[in-house]
Amino acid sequence: MDIYDIQVAEITSQYIDYLHQMQDLRLDIAGEYLVIAATLLNIKSKMLLPVEQEQQVEEDYVDPREDLVQQLVSHQLYQEVAAKFHVMEKQRMELFSREQAINEDVTYEVSEGTTIDLLQKAFAKLMARKQVKKIKKIKRKIIPERYTIKEEIENIEHTLKMHKGTMNFTDLFEFDGEVEVEKVVTSFLALLELVRVGRVSASQEENNGPILMTYEGKAEEDAI
Repeated sequence: MDIYDIQVAEITSQYIDYLHQMQDLRLDIAGEYLVIAATLLNIKSKMLLPVEQEQQVEEDYVDPREDLVQQLVSHQLYQEVAAKFHVMEKQRMELFSREQAINEDVTYEVSEGTTIDLLQKAFAKLMARKQVKKIKKIKRKIIPERYTIKEEIENIEHTLKMHKGTMNFTDLFEFDGEVEVEKVVTSFLALLELVRVGRVSASQEENNGPILMTYEGKAEEDAI
């Protein structure tokens, strides 16, 4: 079923039947299942209400399914990104490199207390904001080996140089036209690698403020 064509009445009925079956089997029903059920019932009730044509302006109409669609799209994207990370992790485990190139105890430290964990959270927020309208521009088919971290490292360095060496973190992930999930994830991994070897630094002047990425030039340790 297409996420953007939700048959609320049908889904709600099926979902409520499912909850009843769980109760009949004496299975515990998790809180999130009840929340989803309440959400579906709320949407269904709104769609059953009569709409006064003279009072309802088309451009101001908000589809009651919109919030659910946004949640589903966001969840679908996160599932794909997580799957991509899993594939990359398995591929990385199959590689053998020189000992000095592998450091399992690497601490990702960047300037002014900004950590890689913060960059990951910023990336998650960035992807979450690409809901409905923006997310439609992202092709969901993942093509293995279509992009490489090495190529994305070169792209990021070139982009930073074109912007006088400093760019907002979110601006690095603004792509023209359609872009695949593979491209977005590989670009983020390339950025983390540049931070790790010291060729790019991150700074944040205030909590929850914009994260600035600065090109520091070549470092002693080469990136992948």
